[in-house]
Amino acid sequence: MASLSELQDALVNADKAGDAEAARQLADAIHAMRQPSAQAERGLGQKMLDKAGAFASGFNRAYVSRAGLPFNPVDAVANVVDLGKAAVGAPYIALSGKAPPKWLEPSDRSVVVGSGEWIVNQARKNALGRAALDAPNPEDSGGYVQAMGGGAGGGVGGGPSRGQELVNAGMGATSALASKLTTDLGGSDALAIAAGMFPQAAARGGSAAAKKLIRGGEEGRLAMAQRIQDLKAAGIDAPSLGLASGNRGLQGIENLLASTPGAAGQMEAARQKVLAGLRNKAEATADSAATTRGADVAGAAIKAGLNETFKDKFKAGQGRLYGELDSMIPANTPTNVDRTQGTLAGLNADIPGAPNLSPLFKNGKIQSIEAALKADLTGPRAYTPEQLRAALATNPQRASELNAALGEGALPYKAISKLRTLVGSEIADSNMMSDVPRSKWNPLYGAVSDDLRGVAAATSPQAESAFNRANNYTRAGIGRMDRVAPYADAAAPEQAFTSLFNTTKENASTFQAVKKSLPEGARATIAGTVVERLGRATPGEQNELGDVWSPKSFLTNWNKMTPKAMDEVFSGFKNADQVKADVEAIAKATAKMRDSAAIWANPSGTAPHLGAKGIGASLLAGGLINPMIPAAAVAGIGGANLAARGLLSNRVRDFASRQSNASDLLDPANPGLLQQLVNIPQMRGLLSQ
Repeated sequence: MASLSELQDALVNADKAGDAEAARQLADAIHAMRQPSAQAERGLGQKMLDKAGAFASGFNRAYVSRAGLPFNPVDAVANVVDLGKAAVGAPYIALSGKAPPKWLEPSDRSVVVGSGEWIVNQARKNALGRAALDAPNPEDSGGYVQAMGGGAGGGVGGGPSRGQELVNAGMGATSALASKLTTDLGGSDALAIAAGMFPQAAARGGSAAAKKLIRGGEEGRLAMAQRIQDLKAAGIDAPSLGLASGNRGLQGIENLLASTPGAAGQMEAARQKVLAGLRNKAEATADSAATTRGADVAGAAIKAGLNETFKDKFKAGQGRLYGELDSMIPANTPTNVDRTQGTLAGLNADIPGAPNLSPLFKNGKIQSIEAALKADLTGPRAYTPEQLRAALATNPQRASELNAALGEGALPYKAISKLRTLVGSEIADSNMMSDVPRSKWNPLYGAVSDDLRGVAAATSPQAESAFNRANNYTRAGIGRMDRVAPYADAAAPEQAFTSLFNTTKENASTFQAVKKSLPEGARATIAGTVVERLGRATPGEQNELGDVWSPKSFLTNWNKMTPKAMDEVFSGFKNADQVKADVEAIAKATAKMRDSAAIWANPSGTAPHLGAKGIGASLLAGGLINPMIPAAAVAGIGGANLAARGLLSNRVRDFASRQSNASDLLDPANPGLLQQLVNIPQMRGLLSQ
């Protein structure tokens, strides 16, 4: 006796052959076989197995029809062709009122080699194939359960993950059920197709709503994408949903979960991962500036740069400029030194009314210089009044200066020029341990220079210009020495760097003066050490090793630096621009972390209602991520755990940051499901109309 499936195949062949009588007899036989009287009574267990088998048969038919591929390429081509026929046939019917010609009818897929229907028919030619592709109970053939199995089979294959495969299968089963139910209730083919697509459209609409709730519309999506990019630039590859989106509600939930049993461990692990990313980025940035760094190394570079490199460069420039001046003025030119004498007298003057205190504030070397100058002015090498009068007769433009020298005396230009050079060397070499402080040498140097200025002006315009160049250079160099003296004269290298680092918070010009005096290598060392110091935790947060890195300290120290100071610290070495960009990226990320941590903060540090908070947080988070989470949240710890997992999920974060548009409804990532929708009987029927 023939089986039901064999009878069904025979009926199809009879219809194709046009044998109406044979078709009628086969239909009657199939009907009789489906009658309860023709079948053994089945129990509940057997019926459940029948339904499972029907679902499996539908699933297998859909899957086999694609030959295990994401979609059947033959059916894809045939669908395009049939849709084209429908596009031509519909207006033809409307205009002519006639049935379309044969060539406009949809193709018979059973004879199209490689189509899904053809593949299924080939597979059913043997017992094993029929067992896999036919429902065990003929009553279930073409029923709801088999249709749902077919929809599920169309949804699997080619998904990015196992979880997504399950979602696709469920979506396909729901679509197939909706389509068949609509047909059986008397709906049109078009309505049935729409019903089949509705579950997916609803899901996509729901996902779009969830995205909008998390980060807002397109503007919010762009802002979230930028936040993720900023965080990644700072070394944070896996930010939480709240941190990535900037959603203050989610940030508050995350903070509550951080102290909630069941979620605290996950949130803390995520926090440590973020901190590690920031620290690694900061260390890499410091390394890119200078691999050898530290307060002692940077301080030694500062002291060496100021006390050796800068001073040597300054003396060389000064010697060159004054050498040009000296070549323009005869060595024996009489030079009045009344300004020098007056300055020495002022430095060595008594304190009025305090004769006993006065010696305590006088410098022995300055006193000796004053006495020696007086002696030289009256000694055999000084110019006599007669010599000065003779010089006055030959150089009347110096009348005022030489007339003054008649009463005080004068010395040769070469002698006073040498005095200026010696005083300048004392200034350059002096420090806080010197016998004569720079505060006494500076006015003396200025007075000697003023005395020389008159000689240069009277000699020639060229000599006067040369004097001004040399004098301006010297004045600027001495001024810089005064500014950098605290760092050059620091007792220990660490003190030099620490003092300089503190100036970056308020006095950029001082740092600039130091930086200009240093070689490129020293500048890079300072920048690398500054980056390293920015994130050093405060003593109260530090461990016994002193290596705790704190984003709070980093941001605090960064914000204390003026924009000008930032520009000065991160410039003047080969990759300074990139180092500054990386530091700014870390600062941006730490600012976002600070703002996030401030939401719903618990200032007391206590949490008397952590359990309740955890459940509430779980409910709120769950509503944004997964409808199943709020139900689980009632369990307290379990709900908090699920909420934490959702908020820390890379997939959830990526989902929220993706763009929502009309193409989402079509789900191009699931071609099998799309093809299943196109291949449903209602679509085929619609094309044939």
